[in-house]
Amino acid sequence: MVGFLSTINDATHDDPSVNCNLLTVTQVAQLLNAHQHSVRRWADSGLLDCYRIGFRGDRRFNPDDVEAFLLARIDGSNTC
Repeated sequence: MVGFLSTINDATHDDPSVNCNLLTVTQVAQLLNAHQHSVRRWADSGLLDCYRIGFRGDRRFNPDDVEAFLLARIDGSNTC
């Protein structure tokens, strides 16, 4: 998954609003080639772990959790 991790690093490198390499909904959607609403739905249903930050409760995602989510889908062990 070296390519995946380098893509994550590219996605977070130029964005000063990203703290501790956590990913935004938009970044996760781009990485997974999915719609932002799908990413939010997966997070709300517990399929994809996220952190809620700030007074608005914005979602942030750990790259390791995103990778685990993707690997589970590739292995076919879970459905969306």
